[in-house]
Amino acid sequence: MNSKERINALRKAQKTLTRRLLTKSIALLPLLAVTVTGCSSDEKYDFKTSTDAIETYQDYLASVRKIKTSNTDDFSKEVSRWKEVNDTVIRFLMRDSVLQREHNVSTRLTIIHDSVRQEMLRLSETWRYTYADVFTIKENTSKFQHDQDLQDAVKTAEPFFISLNKTPVYEGNKTAILNKYRGFLSVTKANGIKSKDDMLTFIKEEDYYFRSFLAHLYEMDNEPISDITRDTESICRSIFLAAREGKISARDAMVYMSMRTVRRLLQNSVVCVTDMNKQPVKTKAQGNAYVWMIIQPFISIDQFSIATLTPAEKNNFNYIVTQLPKSARFAETFNIEQRALNYLLPQQLLKFYILSL
Repeated sequence: MNSKERINALRKAQKTLTRRLLTKSIALLPLLAVTVTGCSSDEKYDFKTSTDAIETYQDYLASVRKIKTSNTDDFSKEVSRWKEVNDTVIRFLMRDSVLQREHNVSTRLTIIHDSVRQEMLRLSETWRYTYADVFTIKENTSKFQHDQDLQDAVKTAEPFFISLNKTPVYEGNKTAILNKYRGFLSVTKANGIKSKDDMLTFIKEEDYYFRSFLAHLYEMDNEPISDITRDTESICRSIFLAAREGKISARDAMVYMSMRTVRRLLQNSVVCVTDMNKQPVKTKAQGNAYVWMIIQPFISIDQFSIATLTPAEKNNFNYIVTQLPKSARFAETFNIEQRALNYLLPQQLLKFYILSL
């Protein structure tokens, strides 16, 4: 796969990834509504009718079209402004079920929103953004960034995650690790998740096996692990089901599972970056797998998750964004000149983010 094909593959993945992100967000909305409350900006607007709201959004689109260039700070501010206008308009229109009752209003809202998104995609190409810029923009534009309740919940959970690092990884070979990992997941599935203590026990033990697995990641090429992925997803679903049934508080389920997920994504990416810089890529399949695992945090860590990053996880993210531009092997895997990749790939990652909004 040459450089053009890889970039095109990333572009084709945008729609799939966006659908997955939206599906995830929709599935978690009932829990989010209970867990956190975003800051309202309704007082900045004085809508009397649906026409007022739609025209405000139309005026915002017109203002974005006038912007000719951008940089990290300006782009962050514009995305935040877009979210504020969009969220406020939608909240107003949903109050009296306008979007359900008036098809023309719903259609016009969709057209305007898509047009704003296209303008944001245009602006993403007016500056050579870096990997660090992508992280900064996502962090600065998270609607949960200043949610004090969420930050308090993260601080409460942080000592639990710090304690996980004190457990050394299993020292057996990859076969022994995989057998133990599978056995742990099988027992957990059979026992089920019925309480917060069950959830924390799962996160703690899973972290141990996952870190042990990562210690042998370089040896895992061509190793079938779809069953591990499938069983892990099943257990995670059962945790959120327990939250819906009131067995675990929605706040605990959202915060702890988000922190667990970003920790795994970043641990995985860090190991891949280190492996790729220190060891030769054995096969094209391994190289492709490493590439996707490295960029996964930029794609999968959403608005809520990025607000749950601890200082330790931010350090892991910083390691990734500082090491990628230096990685000749990473560029070689893309089959593209290193300097070009260091602005073309961040541009695509930023577009992933815009398309998820």
